[in-house]
Amino acid sequence: MTSKAIRKKVIEYINHAEDNVLEAVYKMLKIYEDSDGKSLMSPAQKSEIEKRSSLYKQGKLKTASWSEVKKRTRAA
Repeated sequence: MTSKAIRKKVIEYINHAEDNVLEAVYKMLKIYEDSDGKSLMSPAQKSEIEKRSSLYKQGKLKTASWSEVKKRTRAA
Protein backbone atom coordinates (compact mmCIF):
# COMPACT_ATOMS: atom_id res chain seq x y z
CA MET A 1 0.00 0.00 0.00
CA THR A 2 1.39 3.40 -0.89
CA SER A 3 1.97 6.17 1.63
CA LYS A 4 -0.74 8.20 -0.07
CA ALA A 5 -3.27 5.37 0.32
CA ILE A 6 -2.29 4.81 3.95
CA ARG A 7 -2.60 8.53 4.69
CA LYS A 8 -6.08 8.58 3.14
CA LYS A 9 -7.24 5.56 5.16
CA VAL A 10 -5.82 6.96 8.41
CA ILE A 11 -7.56 10.29 7.86
CA GLU A 12 -10.86 8.55 7.10
CA TYR A 13 -10.50 6.42 10.22
CA ILE A 14 -9.60 9.36 12.45
CA ASN A 15 -12.56 11.36 11.16
CA HIS A 16 -14.89 8.65 12.46
CA ALA A 17 -12.97 7.43 15.52
CA GLU A 18 -14.20 7.63 19.09
CA ASP A 19 -12.48 10.00 21.54
CA ASN A 20 -10.49 7.27 23.31
CA VAL A 21 -9.05 6.07 19.98
CA LEU A 22 -8.12 9.62 19.00
CA GLU A 23 -6.35 10.10 22.31
CA ALA A 24 -4.37 6.87 21.87
CA VAL A 25 -3.35 7.81 18.32
CA TYR A 26 -2.37 11.29 19.45
CA LYS A 27 -0.20 9.91 22.26
CA MET A 28 1.60 7.54 19.87
CA LEU A 29 2.24 10.34 17.39
CA LYS A 30 3.43 12.64 20.17
CA ILE A 31 5.96 10.03 21.34
CA TYR A 32 7.20 9.70 17.76
CA GLU A 33 7.40 13.46 17.32
CA ASP A 34 9.23 13.95 20.63
CA SER A 35 11.81 11.35 19.60
CA ASP A 36 12.56 13.31 16.40
CA GLY A 37 11.55 10.27 14.35
CA LYS A 38 14.27 8.13 15.91
CA SER A 39 13.46 4.58 16.76
CA LEU A 40 12.48 3.90 20.34
CA MET A 41 14.23 0.52 20.15
CA SER A 42 17.83 0.02 21.13
CA PRO A 43 20.29 -1.33 18.55
CA ALA A 44 20.25 -4.66 20.43
CA GLN A 45 16.45 -4.84 20.17
CA LYS A 46 16.55 -4.06 16.45
CA SER A 47 19.22 -6.71 15.93
CA GLU A 48 17.17 -9.34 17.76
CA ILE A 49 14.07 -8.56 15.69
CA GLU A 50 16.07 -8.77 12.46
CA LYS A 51 17.61 -12.08 13.57
CA ARG A 52 14.24 -13.61 14.45
CA SER A 53 12.65 -12.30 11.26
CA SER A 54 15.38 -13.92 9.20
CA LEU A 55 15.02 -17.24 11.02
CA TYR A 56 11.24 -17.13 10.56
CA LYS A 57 11.57 -16.49 6.82
CA GLN A 58 13.97 -19.45 6.56
CA GLY A 59 11.50 -21.68 8.38
CA LYS A 60 13.93 -22.17 11.27
CA LEU A 61 11.92 -20.42 13.97
CA LYS A 62 9.17 -22.26 15.77
CA THR A 63 6.10 -20.12 16.38
CA ALA A 64 2.91 -20.64 18.35
CA SER A 65 -0.59 -19.26 18.14
CA TRP A 66 -1.83 -16.97 20.91
CA SER A 67 -4.14 -19.70 22.20
CA GLU A 68 -1.18 -22.14 22.40
CA VAL A 69 0.87 -19.59 24.33
CA LYS A 70 -1.96 -18.99 26.80
CA LYS A 71 -2.46 -22.73 27.28
CA ARG A 72 1.27 -23.28 28.00
CA THR A 73 1.55 -20.38 30.42
CA ARG A 74 -1.56 -21.40 32.32
CA ALA A 75 -0.29 -24.97 32.63
CA ALA A 76 3.00 -23.83 34.16
